[in-house]
Amino acid sequence: PLLALLFTASFLFAQNHNITLRSTLTFPGQTLANVWGIKKNGKEFALVGASQGLVIVDVTDPENPSIVTQLTDGINSLWREVKTFGNYAYVVSEGTSGGQGGVGIANLSNLPSTPVTFHKYKGDGAIANQLHRAHALHVDTIKGYAYIFGTTGLANGGAVALNLNSDPYNPTYAGMYNGSYIHDGYAHNDTLWGGHIYGGYFSCINFANKPSPVVLATQTTPNAFTHNTWLSADGNYLFTTDEKSNSYLAAYNIENLSNIVETDRIQTTPGSGSIVHNTHVKTHYAISSWYKDGVTVVDVNRPRNLIQVGNYDTYTVGSGNGFDGAWGVYPFLPSGNLLVTNIEENLGGGSEGGVLYILTPTYEAACYLEGNVRDASTNQNLNGVSVQIQYSDPLNSSTSGLNGNYATGQPTSGTFDVVFSKTNYVTQTISATLTHGEVTTLNVLLMPQSALP
Repeated sequence: PLLALLFTASFLFAQNHNITLRSTLTFPGQTLANVWGIKKNGKEFALVGASQGLVIVDVTDPENPSIVTQLTDGINSLWREVKTFGNYAYVVSEGTSGGQGGVGIANLSNLPSTPVTFHKYKGDGAIANQLHRAHALHVDTIKGYAYIFGTTGLANGGAVALNLNSDPYNPTYAGMYNGSYIHDGYAHNDTLWGGHIYGGYFSCINFANKPSPVVLATQTTPNAFTHNTWLSADGNYLFTTDEKSNSYLAAYNIENLSNIVETDRIQTTPGSGSIVHNTHVKTHYAISSWYKDGVTVVDVNRPRNLIQVGNYDTYTVGSGNGFDGAWGVYPFLPSGNLLVTNIEENLGGGSEGGVLYILTPTYEAACYLEGNVRDASTNQNLNGVSVQIQYSDPLNSSTSGLNGNYATGQPTSGTFDVVFSKTNYVTQTISATLTHGEVTTLNVLLMPQSALP
């Protein structure tokens, strides 16, 4: 079945599309890592992982963000990840200083009032004082457990499960997966989807029995450097990123764990070498940070035909391969605004510190074009046929698979020429009308040049 898959590519938007800049906030002397958000007491807040500690920013007025407080812990590190459970924020870092590692826990109940109560959890029971450095974390909000990934000297860097149910401010150790290193992951309803970056695959782990988790399935990802994972809203598909040059956002049908199928993959700037970092799924859109390409919005309503419908480049001084630009994006604020963290700005030739971008997206349904291409003489399916919609922003293309099927699309509706071409066949240009949220079907017969009189 894999041979019949088609992989579409949405090419570079000539300019920012369907996303509007509201404001930026610079953090002089600090780099920024990942970002999360929360609404408390009628206000929206960004939870920014800065190099010197978690920064809480009031973003209720997206054009006038203001820093509420910074929770410092003596650690200065490029890495800082944050997630929430109820009124609490949980923070981890790869850095340690003076024994101050562990999971930072902040009580956000009284925001925007300060001070914000904050302390460190370093393990209890069987892992007492053993939880220090960690790369990332995720919270299963259904079951009330935090999963800590990429720990140093604990669980082989796998996943440590913490029970948040009885006292979220003082978690208790529940169990661990110690089979292999997990860089990041997505936990939902006692199931963990782990990103095994060095193994190059994602795993599905049943964590219902916390002391004895069971691996149910694994799957290699396109660039074999699996960074993060995120479930679709219906739980039938998993989306992954590979933190590597020329990487992809990829989609998998996971309904049958004994037969996981990659359905499509997409790049925002094919051929540039750009690196995707984190993706999140909101309704039927995947919102992703792409380092030097900023943030993108992909319509994933048809997981076999991923179409980019929005983007905003937060890193205008370069493109392509490299770990500069957008580290993280948070799309779940009630207002719909996006929070994006740029690691640091170099606009003046030197570092000016990390920058928080506040953006407003327009979630526009993709216009789909799908169909089949056959040999006009033999009626056999044709693979390797180039299909290009002649529209400049963006120029979209696809290639037919072994079954002759192709799938492509774009965010712009209207009537456009579509060019079908293949070596030794007569090129055809056919008009097609594309509509938001709808599939236009265009089946084509290509005449072999040898059949011409």
